[in-house]
Amino acid sequence: MPLFMDNMLRQAGSIRDRGAFSLPIDGDRKLPTCATRDIAAVWSGRADVAVLGPEDLSCNDMAATMSEVLGKPVRFERLSLEAFKAGMAARGMSPALVQGYADMYAAKNDGVDNAEPRTPENTTTTGFRQWCEEAPKPLVLG
Repeated sequence: MPLFMDNMLRQAGSIRDRGAFSLPIDGDRKLPTCATRDIAAVWSGRADVAVLGPEDLSCNDMAATMSEVLGKPVRFERLSLEAFKAGMAARGMSPALVQGYADMYAAKNDGVDNAEPRTPENTTTTGFRQWCEEAPKPLVLG
């Protein structure tokens, strides 16, 4: 499963107010990144269709692109899994959900998202720069 660009919108306030976003992933780990609209465009009702977006990006790559698009510095801050879990629990998420998300991010950091080879069939069109122009830019800059 790729890193969904649209999930970054949850951190629009932090990007606006602190110039930072955070995840429990190594900042240099390259992962497939995908816009949810691209999933909708290719979904056939089958669960086994890979959708990898147009490129693999690290969180540091995403921060650099956001900085350019927003015209202000944006940095990536890696969270420990424990800090991530504590934050989710503080927001009222169940222990099972907290652990499930922690396990997912640990697997992402270990490269599970890089197991599916990129092909023309699973490469979609919405790039991270384009998505930043269209989605977070209006939220962050108003």
